[in-house]
Amino acid sequence: MNDIISHVIFFALAILAVSSAVLVVTGRNLFHAAMFLGLYLLSIAGYYFLLKADLVGMMQVFVYVGGVVVVLLFGIMLTAQLTNVRLTSALEQRWVTIVSLVSLVGLLVFVAKDTVFKVSQLSPVEDTTSFIGKMFMTDYILPFEVISVLLLAALIGAVIIAREEGGK
Repeated sequence: MNDIISHVIFFALAILAVSSAVLVVTGRNLFHAAMFLGLYLLSIAGYYFLLKADLVGMMQVFVYVGGVVVVLLFGIMLTAQLTNVRLTSALEQRWVTIVSLVSLVGLLVFVAKDTVFKVSQLSPVEDTTSFIGKMFMTDYILPFEVISVLLLAALIGAVIIAREEGGK
């Protein structure tokens, strides 16, 4: 029974992800496109939760939905010229898009039919949050600290650039 429920959730998330992604690309209103992007990212977080990767799912919700989409929405709403913009596309662009889409789907089908997908025999980790935390603080402490120093340097650089532009 649990297997049937997970299959139903998987296909519901698939329909939600594909339909919201199509609406992001084909939408003519920027605000609605940003909202559909948030819905798409939430459906991807649903896949992470379905795979029992709760930490990655929460990071998807916090960072992408809570951060990126909110910044996009602020950018759209605070820019006076973008509030009532209707996007149009030329007929030539639609044909290029259709040809590219058919080519990509054909390539993916060609590659997927000849690919052997191996399933791991290891049992999944039950508490992924503590497992990832232990891995960060033991085996991957050096890359973790290098990335933190790199992010700190980027933050200091952004402050210096912003200070120089503000003074001019």
